[in-house]
Amino acid sequence: MEKKIDISLNIILRVLMVVIIVAFLYMIKDVIALFLVAVIITASLNPVIRKIQTFHCSRTLAVAFVYVVFFTGIGLIISSIAPSLINQFEEFFAKLPELTTNFIPDSFNVSDKISSINLEKNFISSLGGIFSDFVTGVISVLAVISMSFYMSLQENGLKQAIITVTPKKYEKYAISLIDRIYRSFGRWMIGQLITMVFVSILYYIVLSVMGVPFAIVLALLGGLLEIIPYFGPIIASVPAIVLGFSESSTVGLIILVAYLLINLIENYFLVPKIMNKAVGLNPVVVILALLIGVRLGGMIGLFLAVPLAGAISVFVKDFLNKENA
Repeated sequence: MEKKIDISLNIILRVLMVVIIVAFLYMIKDVIALFLVAVIITASLNPVIRKIQTFHCSRTLAVAFVYVVFFTGIGLIISSIAPSLINQFEEFFAKLPELTTNFIPDSFNVSDKISSINLEKNFISSLGGIFSDFVTGVISVLAVISMSFYMSLQENGLKQAIITVTPKKYEKYAISLIDRIYRSFGRWMIGQLITMVFVSILYYIVLSVMGVPFAIVLALLGGLLEIIPYFGPIIASVPAIVLGFSESSTVGLIILVAYLLINLIENYFLVPKIMNKAVGLNPVVVILALLIGVRLGGMIGLFLAVPLAGAISVFVKDFLNKENA
């Protein structure tokens, strides 16, 4: 009887410990998400770092060179397009009330409703929240870059850390699993960047040729929304099509057809060739992963959903293959 009580107490304590751990992980989910972003960046840059090392270059020097070039390049791109981008954003938001009145029935008078709101008061009251979010965002970016940099300095730092908490008999499998997940992260990130740049350029060419205003803003928005498979291109097409129709019906129809063609090229050429090979997930699984990701982690969860689903699928496939063996 005492033995049964001891066993039951032991089970209860274990369950309680698991619940506490899960609750704690949920409480720090934002920190975990930032760490995973850093891991993905590290995995993406690692092949380049290793390539540079083949030229008899030390790991530290290779990492420093790659990070300086990578983030300097991003900084130069942002600084070169920032002035035009800011101007177009200002013009876009200034024109937004006019656009809404053109495309929403007169029975719903948006201008009257907007003017009835004390915008100045709302803006001032929201400044504190905007500043707080900005500071948090800057700290998060710096934290991700710092974590990624220090993980890159140690060639197998993350792997060694995981092996230290893995039982001896599972070490060989853990190494294999980590290597495959790491490669999956890297391929996904590279594939995502290629896709984003490709569609951004195509969007910008089409919008510029057709004389649609805010071409840079719309093209960048379209590229950034590629981070959301399936739904992102649909969301990105809406403002572009609306602005196209604000110019003329012909321009609107051409923009609609152009966006459809670009998305067809992406879905039937780019995604199968790049993304499916990177993570190898069924479209239904991808959509479920996105819904779960945005529910648990917001925008960062949305960004991490597909690569994490790919990582989990690697483990699940191993488990199912072992069960069927």
